[in-house]
Amino acid sequence: MDDASYFLSKIELQLGDAKTMASWRKRLFIATSFITADAAEQFALPRDRTVVMGSHIEV
Repeated sequence: MDDASYFLSKIELQLGDAKTMASWRKRLFIATSFITADAAEQFALPRDRTVVMGSHIEV
């Protein structure tokens, strides 16, 4: 376990132009995505052996 590597994923939401929902709901949804806990910290993963991969999604 001392040599294990950990891989996490992260999604970042961005305000888009699509009319999928009301603009205030989009802003609220994006704001709530920022208050989530950091997974590496939550599981006490070593930072030097943790890789975080992510993507951007327009809402």
